Amino acid sequence: MSGSTHPGSIGDDQTVVSGGLHPIADGHSGGRQRKQHTAPHNVGLPIPAGKLTANRVQRVVVVYNPDTSTGEVFAVGHDGTILLHGDVVVGGKDSPTPTGTYHGSHWESNHVSKKYGSYANTPWDKSPLGLNAFGPYQLHLKELENRGIYLHGTMGPSWNPFTALNSLLSSTSHGCVRMSNRVDISLHDLMPNPAGIEVKISTSKADIPADKGKP
Repeated sequence: MSGSTHPGSIGDDQTVVSGGLHPIADGHSGGRQRKQHTAPHNVGLPIPAGKLTANRVQRVVVVYNPDTSTGEVFAVGHDGTILLHGDVVVGGKDSPTPTGTYHGSHWESNHVSKKYGSYANTPWDKSPLGLNAFGPYQLHLKELENRGIYLHGTMGPSWNPFTALNSLLSSTSHGCVRMSNRVDISLHDLMPNPAGIEVKISTSKADIPADKGKP
Protein backbone atom coordinates (compact mmCIF):
# COMPACT_ATOMS: atom_id res chain seq x y z
CA MET A 1 0.00 0.00 0.00
CA SER A 2 1.21 3.45 -0.84
CA GLY A 3 0.74 6.07 1.84
CA SER A 4 -0.36 8.78 -0.53
CA THR A 5 -2.64 6.86 -2.88
CA HIS A 6 -4.04 3.86 -1.03
CA PRO A 7 -5.53 3.54 2.45
CA GLY A 8 -4.07 0.10 3.12
CA SER A 9 -5.44 -3.17 4.29
CA ILE A 10 -6.71 -3.11 7.82
CA GLY A 11 -9.08 -5.67 9.18
CA ASP A 12 -10.49 -8.42 11.34
CA ASP A 13 -8.61 -11.02 13.30
CA GLN A 14 -6.83 -13.58 11.20
CA THR A 15 -5.09 -16.71 12.36
CA VAL A 16 -2.58 -19.03 10.83
CA VAL A 17 -4.42 -22.19 9.89
CA SER A 18 -3.60 -25.89 9.83
CA GLY A 19 -1.82 -25.76 13.15
CA GLY A 20 0.61 -23.01 12.17
CA LEU A 21 3.11 -22.34 9.46
CA HIS A 22 4.85 -25.04 7.51
CA PRO A 23 8.57 -25.32 8.36
CA ILE A 24 10.70 -23.02 6.23
CA ALA A 25 14.32 -22.61 5.28
CA ASP A 26 15.58 -21.03 8.48
CA GLY A 27 14.19 -23.82 10.63
CA HIS A 28 11.32 -21.88 12.17
CA SER A 29 7.83 -23.28 12.28
CA GLY A 30 4.44 -22.19 13.55
CA GLY A 31 5.08 -23.88 16.87
CA ARG A 32 7.98 -21.61 17.74
CA GLN A 33 8.13 -17.94 18.42
CA ARG A 34 10.45 -15.94 16.22
CA LYS A 35 12.61 -13.20 17.61
CA GLN A 36 11.54 -9.64 16.88
CA HIS A 37 12.52 -9.20 13.26
CA THR A 38 14.59 -6.17 12.39
CA ALA A 39 14.56 -5.33 8.71
CA PRO A 40 18.02 -3.93 7.87
CA HIS A 41 16.79 -1.74 5.04
CA ASN A 42 16.03 1.92 4.43
CA VAL A 43 12.50 3.02 5.23
CA GLY A 44 10.16 2.90 2.24
CA LEU A 45 12.78 1.76 -0.29
CA PRO A 46 12.96 -1.48 -2.28
CA ILE A 47 15.26 -4.06 -0.75
CA PRO A 48 18.65 -3.93 -2.54
CA ALA A 49 19.22 -6.77 -4.99
CA GLY A 50 22.56 -7.57 -3.36
CA LYS A 51 20.78 -8.64 -0.17
CA LEU A 52 18.50 -11.12 -1.94
CA THR A 53 18.97 -14.88 -2.02
CA ALA A 54 17.38 -17.75 -3.92
CA ASN A 55 13.61 -18.19 -3.94
CA ARG A 56 11.90 -21.37 -2.82
CA VAL A 57 8.49 -20.25 -4.09
CA GLN A 58 7.24 -20.76 -7.63
CA ARG A 59 3.86 -19.07 -7.21
CA VAL A 60 1.59 -17.48 -4.63
CA VAL A 61 -2.18 -18.05 -4.53
CA VAL A 62 -4.71 -15.96 -2.60
CA VAL A 63 -8.30 -17.23 -2.46
CA TYR A 64 -10.90 -15.20 -0.59
CA ASN A 65 -14.62 -14.98 0.11
CA PRO A 66 -15.96 -11.60 -1.07
CA ASP A 67 -18.88 -11.84 1.37
CA THR A 68 -16.63 -11.99 4.43
CA SER A 69 -13.48 -10.27 3.09
CA THR A 70 -11.42 -13.13 4.51
CA GLY A 71 -9.40 -15.80 2.79
CA GLU A 72 -6.19 -17.77 2.60
CA VAL A 73 -2.74 -17.35 1.10
CA PHE A 74 -0.60 -20.24 -0.18
CA ALA A 75 3.05 -20.23 -1.20
CA VAL A 76 3.71 -23.12 -3.57
CA GLY A 77 7.20 -24.52 -4.10
CA HIS A 78 8.79 -25.62 -7.35
CA ASP A 79 7.83 -29.25 -6.67
CA GLY A 80 4.21 -28.40 -5.87
CA THR A 81 4.65 -28.54 -2.09
CA ILE A 82 2.72 -25.92 -0.13
CA LEU A 83 5.46 -24.18 1.83
CA LEU A 84 3.27 -21.62 3.58
CA HIS A 85 -0.44 -21.40 4.36
CA GLY A 86 -2.10 -18.61 6.30
CA ASP A 87 -5.21 -16.49 6.63
CA VAL A 88 -5.69 -13.07 5.05
CA VAL A 89 -8.08 -10.13 5.17
CA VAL A 90 -8.96 -8.38 1.92
CA GLY A 91 -11.01 -5.45 0.66
CA GLY A 92 -14.59 -4.76 1.59
CA LYS A 93 -17.54 -4.37 -0.77
CA ASP A 94 -16.74 -0.71 -1.42
CA SER A 95 -13.12 -1.44 -2.29
CA PRO A 96 -12.83 -5.10 -3.31
CA THR A 97 -9.47 -6.70 -3.82
CA PRO A 98 -8.94 -7.22 -7.57
CA THR A 99 -8.78 -10.75 -8.90
CA GLY A 100 -6.54 -12.05 -11.64
CA THR A 101 -3.01 -13.28 -12.28
CA TYR A 102 -0.28 -10.79 -11.42
CA HIS A 103 3.48 -10.85 -10.93
CA GLY A 104 5.71 -9.81 -8.08
CA SER A 105 7.93 -6.76 -8.46
CA HIS A 106 9.85 -6.16 -5.23
CA TRP A 107 9.58 -6.11 -1.47
CA GLU A 108 9.46 -2.82 0.40
CA SER A 109 10.39 -2.80 4.09
CA ASN A 110 9.19 -0.51 6.87
CA HIS A 111 6.62 1.40 4.83
CA VAL A 112 5.35 4.53 6.59
CA SER A 113 2.48 6.90 5.96
CA LYS A 114 1.32 10.09 7.68
CA LYS A 115 -2.28 9.32 6.77
CA TYR A 116 -2.89 7.21 9.88
CA GLY A 117 -0.83 9.16 12.37
CA SER A 118 0.80 7.09 15.08
CA TYR A 119 -0.56 3.86 13.59
CA ALA A 120 1.67 4.10 10.51
CA ASN A 121 4.17 6.97 10.75
CA THR A 122 6.87 5.04 12.61
CA PRO A 123 8.83 2.28 10.83
CA TRP A 124 7.69 -1.13 12.02
CA ASP A 125 11.15 -2.15 13.27
CA LYS A 126 11.51 1.11 15.22
CA SER A 127 8.31 0.63 17.20
CA PRO A 128 8.70 -1.46 20.39
CA LEU A 129 5.36 -3.18 19.75
CA GLY A 130 5.44 -3.11 15.96
CA LEU A 131 2.59 -0.61 15.82
CA ASN A 132 2.62 0.05 12.11
CA ALA A 133 -0.45 -0.87 10.05
CA PHE A 134 1.70 -2.07 7.14
CA GLY A 135 3.86 -4.48 9.13
CA PRO A 136 7.46 -5.34 8.29
CA TYR A 137 7.21 -6.03 4.55
CA GLN A 138 5.04 -5.01 1.61
CA LEU A 139 5.03 -7.02 -1.63
CA HIS A 140 4.59 -4.86 -4.74
CA LEU A 141 2.79 -6.35 -7.75
CA LYS A 142 3.81 -5.13 -11.19
CA GLU A 143 0.32 -4.93 -12.69
CA LEU A 144 -1.27 -3.32 -9.60
CA GLU A 145 1.46 -0.82 -8.73
CA ASN A 146 -0.49 2.16 -10.06
CA ARG A 147 -3.56 1.13 -8.08
CA GLY A 148 -1.71 0.88 -4.78
CA ILE A 149 -2.70 -2.75 -4.17
CA TYR A 150 -0.13 -4.82 -2.27
CA LEU A 151 0.32 -7.84 -0.01
CA HIS A 152 1.60 -6.70 3.37
CA GLY A 153 1.71 -7.31 7.10
CA THR A 154 -0.08 -5.67 10.00
CA MET A 155 0.44 -4.23 13.46
CA GLY A 156 2.13 -6.26 16.15
CA PRO A 157 5.32 -8.25 16.76
CA SER A 158 6.89 -10.58 14.22
CA TRP A 159 5.62 -13.81 15.80
CA ASN A 160 1.98 -12.68 16.12
CA PRO A 161 -0.40 -14.79 13.98
CA PHE A 162 -3.28 -12.31 14.47
CA THR A 163 -4.23 -8.92 13.04
CA ALA A 164 -6.55 -7.72 15.79
CA LEU A 165 -4.80 -4.39 16.30
CA ASN A 166 -5.60 -3.26 12.76
CA SER A 167 -9.31 -3.34 13.61
CA LEU A 168 -8.63 -0.05 15.40
CA LEU A 169 -8.66 1.52 11.95
CA SER A 170 -11.01 -0.58 9.79
CA SER A 171 -12.60 -4.03 9.74
CA THR A 172 -11.51 -4.74 6.15
CA SER A 173 -8.83 -3.54 3.78
CA HIS A 174 -9.23 -1.02 1.00
CA GLY A 175 -8.05 -3.50 -1.59
CA CYS A 176 -4.75 -4.83 -0.26
CA VAL A 177 -4.19 -8.39 0.91
CA ARG A 178 -3.29 -8.20 4.59
CA MET A 179 -1.35 -11.01 6.22
CA SER A 180 -0.29 -11.56 9.81
CA ASN A 181 3.31 -10.54 10.42
CA ARG A 182 4.34 -14.13 10.96
CA VAL A 183 3.06 -15.00 7.48
CA ASP A 184 4.42 -11.75 5.99
CA ILE A 185 7.96 -12.40 7.23
CA SER A 186 7.86 -16.09 6.29
CA LEU A 187 6.70 -15.29 2.76
CA HIS A 188 9.49 -12.74 2.40
CA ASP A 189 12.05 -15.26 3.63
CA LEU A 190 10.78 -17.92 1.22
CA MET A 191 10.86 -15.59 -1.81
CA PRO A 192 13.23 -12.70 -1.10
CA ASN A 193 13.49 -11.89 -4.81
CA PRO A 194 9.85 -11.80 -5.97
CA ALA A 195 10.38 -10.25 -9.41
CA GLY A 196 8.33 -12.21 -11.95
CA ILE A 197 6.80 -14.68 -9.48
CA GLU A 198 3.16 -15.38 -10.28
CA VAL A 199 0.62 -14.13 -7.72
CA LYS A 200 -2.92 -15.31 -8.38
CA ILE A 201 -5.82 -13.69 -6.53
CA SER A 202 -9.16 -15.46 -6.84
CA THR A 203 -12.58 -15.87 -5.27
CA SER A 204 -12.92 -19.47 -6.48
CA LYS A 205 -12.16 -22.37 -4.15
CA ALA A 206 -11.20 -24.34 -7.25
CA ASP A 207 -7.99 -22.30 -7.32
CA ILE A 208 -6.84 -23.53 -3.90
CA PRO A 209 -3.66 -25.47 -4.73
CA ALA A 210 -3.33 -29.15 -3.90
CA ASP A 211 -0.24 -30.05 -1.89
CA LYS A 212 1.65 -32.28 -4.29
CA GLY A 213 4.31 -32.89 -1.67
CA LYS A 214 1.94 -34.96 0.45
CA PRO A 215 1.76 -38.75 -0.07
